[in-house]
Amino acid sequence: MKSSPPDNPSAGSGGASRFNNPGHFLRQVLPTGASFLLLLVVLLLMFLYAICTQYIQPDQFAVKQVDVPVPLFTGAAGIHSNVFYTGIHWRLPGCEKFIIFPRSVRAVTLHAKGKHEEEAEKFVRYEDAAHIQTSDGFFINLDVSILYRVIDPYKVVREFGAGSLYEQNGIIFQAETFLKATMGTLHPEDFFDAAKRVAKQDESRERFNEFLLPRGLQVEHVLIRYPQYHEAVQARIEARNIQEQTKQKNIEEAILAQALGALKEVDQQGQANLSIKLMEGSNYVTRLGAQMDSYRRKKASEGNRVIALAEAEKQRMVNEAYQGAGADRLIGLEWAKVLSGLDTIVLESGGQNGFNPLDLEALMRQLKLKPSEKK
Repeated sequence: MKSSPPDNPSAGSGGASRFNNPGHFLRQVLPTGASFLLLLVVLLLMFLYAICTQYIQPDQFAVKQVDVPVPLFTGAAGIHSNVFYTGIHWRLPGCEKFIIFPRSVRAVTLHAKGKHEEEAEKFVRYEDAAHIQTSDGFFINLDVSILYRVIDPYKVVREFGAGSLYEQNGIIFQAETFLKATMGTLHPEDFFDAAKRVAKQDESRERFNEFLLPRGLQVEHVLIRYPQYHEAVQARIEARNIQEQTKQKNIEEAILAQALGALKEVDQQGQANLSIKLMEGSNYVTRLGAQMDSYRRKKASEGNRVIALAEAEKQRMVNEAYQGAGADRLIGLEWAKVLSGLDTIVLESGGQNGFNPLDLEALMRQLKLKPSEKK
């Protein structure tokens, strides 16, 4: 007997039937009616948003290039001068596009390792070292870093082109020309003189900017390092440095000798001035000493005169006291003191010249202390 076919042909092999009949599967899965239409509209809007807008990052700005002009939508064909900054901007796909440039500082480094031996970096581009001929005919390889930025993307596109052309045409192709024009005026040993090297770096930057500023680029710094010479040049530099150092040494020694001579002269002048001042001080001290001695003698003389006058006045007053009432008794006391030291004295006791210690008048006449009265 033959078996009858199953009522549901998809029940036996569910997975295979989905791929054999995709339309039937989509009708089962997809919504129908208004919800299906809404889903299609959302998907269409998402697709249009994805292809008709472009996001410009915070460190970027851009200009718009119209390839196929569409009236009322794109404007004239070519590069437009409007600058677009960070944000989401509208563009018509297939007709216009944004040419994006970095706003941050970028660097072009010329050094001996070369552009093929360095890893690619976002902010730095590597090229071969600059080959410079100095003012005396010698060649030198310089490592140079040129730090620059884009200031006007419209001018950059018009002058140098989009992509990396502005860096190639504006910086790399011009670098060696400007470096030769500035660094080529130096002698080989001048690259080791910081003041001269920095001055030439600034001059190189100014020459770059004279050329690049009207074209939308600006060089921030030109940094030079690692000068490399031939061995013969190195020997010549060392010999010249020794000669210059010897010359400078002689100059400094002459200056030192002149300074020492001036110092000796100043010292001698100072010693002479010191002697003069010491002599003036000694004379001043002598003069003051003489004045002081004269003043002392004057005052001593005046004092002695006063003392002498006082002694004379004292003696006068004493004499007057001896001549007043009771003076005879004082004289007797004094006479007693004089006679107190005598053990024996022989005098007449009677007669006109007799000694009577109680008769003071006669005693004073006898000792000739008082004149005798004439009869």
